[in-house]
Amino acid sequence: MTQERKLSITITWRERVDVELSSIKKHLLVDKVLYLYCLITTFIIYLLSYFVNSTIAYSFITYLKTMGVALYITGISFSIYYYLYLILNKEKYILKNFFTKIINFLFPAGRIVSIFISLLAFNLIFSNHTFLKSLIPKINPFKWDIIFSEVDKFIHFGFYPWEITHAIFSSPLSSLAINFAYNIWFFFMWGLLIFFIVYKNKPQLRQQFLLCFSLSWMIIGVFFATIFSSAGPCFLELITGNNQYAPLMIKLTNQNQFLMDMHIGKLWALPTQQHLWKEYMTHANSIGSGISAMPSMHVSIAIIMALSVYRINKKIGFFAYAYAILILIGSVHLGWHYAIDGYVSIFLTIALWKLIGYLVKKIRSLKYK
Repeated sequence: MTQERKLSITITWRERVDVELSSIKKHLLVDKVLYLYCLITTFIIYLLSYFVNSTIAYSFITYLKTMGVALYITGISFSIYYYLYLILNKEKYILKNFFTKIINFLFPAGRIVSIFISLLAFNLIFSNHTFLKSLIPKINPFKWDIIFSEVDKFIHFGFYPWEITHAIFSSPLSSLAINFAYNIWFFFMWGLLIFFIVYKNKPQLRQQFLLCFSLSWMIIGVFFATIFSSAGPCFLELITGNNQYAPLMIKLTNQNQFLMDMHIGKLWALPTQQHLWKEYMTHANSIGSGISAMPSMHVSIAIIMALSVYRINKKIGFFAYAYAILILIGSVHLGWHYAIDGYVSIFLTIALWKLIGYLVKKIRSLKYK
């Protein structure tokens, strides 16, 4: 090989490296606000963990393994879906098209690097929320439950909201269906988060979603949750001795026993509530640990999903709004929340969505002037 040929190859590889490094920088700068927010809050919370008199340990990696498994399953699921899509559409070169799609997704390197960095950032955001959520009763002991319970009864014409939902959805099978819908919330949340991390067609909407999603965990799920510290109906008797929600928990227990006796399934909410109570009593810091009712993050994230999906596809958006209503019903029906938790959450989430949307639009307009 001649010296000129070697030099040509060297230059080509150097140029390729420069292109990839430039791509990484470009992709990372797109989400610089998200990364900055994540780093600042993580640094502050990490320092806070040394000064708070608590047996709850802070961890950077609470959700890392779960997110890794979820990412792996997502990748496999998409690969199977796309391969079947090629087969059903009777493409001539199935394997070629399949691997071309995979390679185009992986390169330029900036795209895949930014995806992994974003997922690491959200691991920290979730870990921060879980740690702070576990500290809520230590900072401000649960004291709003009775007030929220009475507000619920007042605004629902003298009935507790759970009495209304169980009158409408009275059978064990109805409760099972509601519990199933409530549990798959995680998969919808994860799927939409991955979608918007990858999605580039509407950068303003993408940025609005990612920032609103991130900030909601801290502002709604920690700040307001600490101010209005409450445990929720399923934990009320365990914490205060007040048994006014005992009829609800007995009804759910009986329905669960019926479902198990019939080998149909079970109400997963009940063992989950028992698990959370055990972690609360042992001061554990693990995935989803911590007790907090007001405001409802299940409802908040469901509303964010509906607001964002509607902007992309109105027909699917209507289903997303219907699902958000179902989550609100489920949060009451299964004893997790007072109805007012969901109502306040809806108000705060829409306000945060509007504010971030305004700021993102304003900043982008100044940037491109």
